[in-house]
Amino acid sequence: MNDHIPGPESLPNPVQPGRKVVVTGLGLATALGLEVEQNWRRALAGESGVSRIRLEVAGKSQVQAAAQVSEEDWGAVCREFPLETQGERRTLFALWAAKKALLDAGADLSEGERSRFGVAVGAGLGVNRLEDISRWLTAEKRFDSVRFFTELDRVSRDSIMRNNSNAAAARIAACLDLKGLNGTITSACASATLALGSAYRAIQRGRADLVVAGGADSMINPVGLVFFVLLGSAAVSKMEPERLCRPFDRKRSGLVMGEGAGMAVLEEESHALARGARIYAEVAGFASTMDGWRLTAPHPEGNGAEVCMRRALADSSIPAEEIDYINAHGTSTKLNDLAETLAIKKVFGNCPSFPVVSSSKSLIGHLLAGSGGPEFVFSVLSTAEDRIHPTINLSSPDPKCDLDYVPNVARDTVVRAALSNSFGFGGQNATIVVKKYCREEGRLPHDAHPAGS
Repeated sequence: MNDHIPGPESLPNPVQPGRKVVVTGLGLATALGLEVEQNWRRALAGESGVSRIRLEVAGKSQVQAAAQVSEEDWGAVCREFPLETQGERRTLFALWAAKKALLDAGADLSEGERSRFGVAVGAGLGVNRLEDISRWLTAEKRFDSVRFFTELDRVSRDSIMRNNSNAAAARIAACLDLKGLNGTITSACASATLALGSAYRAIQRGRADLVVAGGADSMINPVGLVFFVLLGSAAVSKMEPERLCRPFDRKRSGLVMGEGAGMAVLEEESHALARGARIYAEVAGFASTMDGWRLTAPHPEGNGAEVCMRRALADSSIPAEEIDYINAHGTSTKLNDLAETLAIKKVFGNCPSFPVVSSSKSLIGHLLAGSGGPEFVFSVLSTAEDRIHPTINLSSPDPKCDLDYVPNVARDTVVRAALSNSFGFGGQNATIVVKKYCREEGRLPHDAHPAGS
């Protein structure tokens, strides 16, 4: 099989943006908390959101740890959306993060044309619950479809039988009255970054003025846990939960699942300036590729990831040497961490130095389809504040993973521009570029616009 992927030089000219896209609002719901400031403070402090799983059946599972949203925070989310509490967890997380992002943006939607305000969400497939099958089995172990249809109200609240993949995007639009474009992307672990990229393109091309975009997921359930064990990608070590997720470390043993959401308000520049919005950063470029290699493994040389980053850079028109930071996909799996490292080396090998790299998953676990949402938020904050959160638990460096991964301690350093990578099962890759916002074209400023100011 020919695994060569054409480089950007063989593609048509990248999109020439006529409209600048900026970030004006951020929202989060993760194991580190429900507020952006809280998440960012704890991330910079290197705090782990991973703990022992809170499931009745967890004692029988090979997987003993996950980054779950606390019961207290889950209660706060439910109280915020009392009419939605019969819905699935990921939809409520998405609603919370989207509402927080709009509040952070200070957007008065009554002053705009609602058909120009949209939603783009990365979300995974609905949850399959074992009890939604076993509950209707007969003594002969056959499924009683007649009784099932008369007792549909007993189906679990987060079952795929009640929730399509587009539930989060649909409920955000309905609850926040966003009547423009509405889309859901389900493309494995690249979903949220692909959703952010589609929002960026829609605004850039004049199809929307403001889009709430990001991702949400929650698969911390027996079937979700077993799925990744069967794939051989889940961490099943008996190590302490908070130390279990260790991207780029020689002792890494697999991904640690997380849950939650990360959403951002992307807005056309003149629309944001007209209402006096605070601007965090500019979205400068985006690209996606497909490895076409194996369903459950990246290309061993990182070919698809390499081309994805190259195309995103070409789309942004930012020289590689001006990328100071990469928020890595960094899953803590043997295959991904090495492939991503190789890809970064190939893209930035001719630069005076490599960008620094860190993995948010070491802190908040792997949010699967939603993972690119919080990672984009952290990338924006790093660019705005010139601060980079660490990759925690990196105590035994893998000699094959030899970049600067900001081990264990946060770093203050100028971040002119950053990449956020999401590389999913099946070889689905997405990279988005953010840079410091400057109304004057042709330069990347060194001064930051502090978040929350």
